[in-house]
Amino acid sequence: MEPATKRARKNYSSEVLKEIENAKRYGVKSLGLSGNKLRSLPEEIGNLGNLTYLGLYRNQLRSLPEEIGNLGNLTTLDLSNNQLRSLPSEIGFLTNLTDLDLWNNQLVHLPSEIGFLTNLTILTLSTNQLKSLPLEIGFLGNLTTLHLYNNQLRSVPEEIGNLGNLTTLYLSENQLRSVPEEIGNLGNLIKLDLYNNPDLVYPPYSMIKPRNVGKEVVEFCRTYPDIYTRRGRRKNMWNGTKLMYVGQLDPHCSETFGKLPVELIVLIEYFCIGEPYIEPKET
Repeated sequence: MEPATKRARKNYSSEVLKEIENAKRYGVKSLGLSGNKLRSLPEEIGNLGNLTYLGLYRNQLRSLPEEIGNLGNLTTLDLSNNQLRSLPSEIGFLTNLTDLDLWNNQLVHLPSEIGFLTNLTILTLSTNQLKSLPLEIGFLGNLTTLHLYNNQLRSVPEEIGNLGNLTTLYLSENQLRSVPEEIGNLGNLIKLDLYNNPDLVYPPYSMIKPRNVGKEVVEFCRTYPDIYTRRGRRKNMWNGTKLMYVGQLDPHCSETFGKLPVELIVLIEYFCIGEPYIEPKET
């Protein structure tokens, strides 16, 4: 007689296969298999060519079958909250995807084929173990939102500057030491989150250029009591800034300005008023 745990797994797998068979029979376009403690996905999933939505979040998936690449009509694929360490190269066949959610997995790298997903508008890769990004990330020109917080990123490729439609970029909780100059090419960027990158020192100079008055451009989220003193500046300026939206700050408020790092003031006055800031001399 089979142990109870094996019988349970077998019955459970049969139920999933039955759902997939029914989905194929009726040509369904939306399938949810979330919260089922799935450790693997049956290769029969590749038979569901009509699917536009596939929900697989909150399982225990460690890998995906290559047949996932057969789902060419998918526009939304939710794989969040699993245990994936890698993605099959066949993921690149899902060229109609607009929303790919891989939050809270164990990804250590991305396949270069990710660059074929040129219709993506939202890509969520937060809370993984990524140390780098493939250069092909720069091919995703339709992206508007890119979530990369809580990884182990040490750098960002300069190709990030090709994402001209990007409005929101989350890079907080990483190990960044710098961000590339090309990030200044993101003319539609509204929110840039770099919170808690302990070794990040200076912003790219390309960011210091005129923008529309009042536009929310940069969010700085680290709080320190010794934000700024006129006798010396903190070496780690990014970690010395407080949460603010640039568009909400009055650049002529001397009381506020006096408490900010001079490098941040340079950003603010360029973004808000387009005029250089001259640091007051001590008397």
